[in-house]
Amino acid sequence: MSDLQKLADEIADSGIDRIFGIPGSGSSYTLLDALEKRNVDFTIVSHEASAAVMAGAYGRMSGKAGVALSIKGPGLANMLPGLAACRLEALPIVSMAECYPPDTPATKAHKNMDHAAMLKAVTKCRHYLSDRRRQFPGLCEQAQSEVPGPVHLELVGGRDSDISQSVTVGSNSNDLAALEKNLQRSKRAIVIAGTYAIRSGLSSLLNDLRVPVFSTAAAKGVVDETLAHAAGVYTGVGLERVPEAHLIDRADLIVGIGLRHNEVLAVKEFPCVSINVDSADEKEFSGFGFELSAPGTPQTFEELFALLSRQAWGDQELKLLKTRLDAYMAGQGFLPATVFNAVQEFFSNDVRIVLDTGYFCTIGEHACRIPRPDYYLSSGQGRYMGIGVPLAVGAALYDATAPTVVAVGDGSVGMFLSDFDIAVTRKLPLLVLFMTDGYFGSVYTRGIKNHLSRKPVKMARESWVSVFHGMGMAAERVEDLPQLQCALGAWNRADGPLFLELPFDPEPYQAMVAGIR
Repeated sequence: MSDLQKLADEIADSGIDRIFGIPGSGSSYTLLDALEKRNVDFTIVSHEASAAVMAGAYGRMSGKAGVALSIKGPGLANMLPGLAACRLEALPIVSMAECYPPDTPATKAHKNMDHAAMLKAVTKCRHYLSDRRRQFPGLCEQAQSEVPGPVHLELVGGRDSDISQSVTVGSNSNDLAALEKNLQRSKRAIVIAGTYAIRSGLSSLLNDLRVPVFSTAAAKGVVDETLAHAAGVYTGVGLERVPEAHLIDRADLIVGIGLRHNEVLAVKEFPCVSINVDSADEKEFSGFGFELSAPGTPQTFEELFALLSRQAWGDQELKLLKTRLDAYMAGQGFLPATVFNAVQEFFSNDVRIVLDTGYFCTIGEHACRIPRPDYYLSSGQGRYMGIGVPLAVGAALYDATAPTVVAVGDGSVGMFLSDFDIAVTRKLPLLVLFMTDGYFGSVYTRGIKNHLSRKPVKMARESWVSVFHGMGMAAERVEDLPQLQCALGAWNRADGPLFLELPFDPEPYQAMVAGIR
């Protein structure tokens, strides 16, 4: 049995039912033929970066590593932005590419590029197919280990020892006595949960607490945000209208669960005693100045939640703060907050929200109340513009039982435009909310502040409706709430995706984030 046949069997036996990419005429094609015989579906994309992001979404949704495939050289180069996004968002994937053997002469290596150099910054490690010490389940394990991210496999022979770039996970102090002592002293603890809490399966425990629970933006839904003690997102830069600006100063203990630098917008020490429970190297969270760090073992979590469950505070304060914030956003007229509220109300909150990046994302992070972690995806760590579309398509391919709603802006609507063809062809239940003020809104803020030219941030295209019509999607322009409600009511999800263009006046669009971030 060939190495490629063994790889195909290992992929299928690992429970992987779909991979993404663009094949070449060599080993990637042979592998796909073998995978087809094992009933593993292949989704061909229009750009290799999309393959990586869709695989990342699949990995986040399934709890397994997603798989993306490309050809050597330029094909892998195209995949790099997607791998970078997965690295930033801690999405577990195994990327694969055709490759020349290491000793191939330059005269016989058409379009060869230095894969090791290209991949160094965006993958956890790189392996060769022929090194049987590292079989596919081992690659998945590496991709999923803290901190999750891309692991690359070259579909050719070679020696792993020459090119491995494995990430070493450090250990934390396991002082349960100190953890218990701090929690027993506390009367007003606050929890801030990162995506590590999702991967650790802590949602039900967080939902049962009676103390305020924040999440990082990337971890929205780890606590059911419709519950009274759900405090919304913690970013480190929240202004006076959001709960983090008021509650953090009232706490006598901050408990982080996987609270890391790259999941917040600003890192600062807390005004009270703080603890972090995590299994990553301490360098991932040292800037917060935690007095104690403990590893995320079953024993630690059991002790932690047993002690936290003795406390109860903050519900009334949170109710007031959330009511004020909701009233402020709803009072702004027909802007993103009104749109998000209408969409979640229409679907009775049984809907997956995917946010690209922009001011609408800032609003969506506070306006959308996400009930479970698989109902939310975004570039909450990297703020990587454009990847909302392949994230949404990948998520909808994985789970079409609930509609997937993706919000995109002027800068992101066209970046992965061809991915919408997959949604059309597969008739995915995908709702596209194009939120446009005609500018790169969050960048334009600086232009206004410093009296700079508008030209670099002004969008030339005034409408995308005809483009989406041409792609075979139902598409219309919606300018107020009644039109939005009518469009939602008329959408038959079984017919495939719907594109709604939502134009907003630039001035109130700029002003809507005032006091929030």
